[in-house]
This record gives sequence, C-alpha cells and structure tokens, in this order.
Amino acid sequence: MAIAKKGLRKVTVDDDIFYWKIRKVISHEERHDQEYGIPVQHESEGRILLVYAGLCRSGYNGEEAITVTPHLIRTKIKEAIKLGWQYNEPGKTVKLINGELI
Repeated sequence: MAIAKKGLRKVTVDDDIFYWKIRKVISHEERHDQEYGIPVQHESEGRILLVYAGLCRSGYNGEEAITVTPHLIRTKIKEAIKLGWQYNEPGKTVKLINGELI
C-alpha cells in the first residue's frame, strides 16, 4: 500500500528518499488534542511508518500550534531505522510511538 501522491513532501535520509504527508486542513481529532500520526514511506513504496511525535497542530488548549518540519521527520525516520523499521520491504504499517516500534 502506498501513501496517496497528492501533497507529498520529500526528505532525504542517508541518500534514501522518503515521502511524508501532513493534512492541510486540521481534522476534528486534532482540534481536540488528539495526536496526529504522520505517514512516512520510502520511495520504493515499502512499509509505511506512522510517526507519533506527541504533536497536536491545533493549539486547542491555548497552546501555540506546532509546525511539523522536515528536520523532525528526518530525526524520526533515523530513530525508526535504528529500531528496526524495514522501510524497503512490504508489510503492515508500523507505528513509532514514544521511541518504540509497534
């Protein structure tokens, strides 16, 4: 399974190209401080990684909305690879939550 191509953003990690996607419109869940899983996939369209970085973009509780940056995504990709994410092989979606692959 692949991430829908529309609106993809590209980041390079150790000469490998990964694509990630952030919704332009903040969802209902995000408005109510639900953590957002950012989908990331290698250009070979292998296993998808959902990055849960503890971020909610809405600023619902009076907090300032947080911007997800390529640097954050690159850091999380490196962390997932170190933990054993096999990004170029097919398989079920993997979640990166609190430094653990689930």
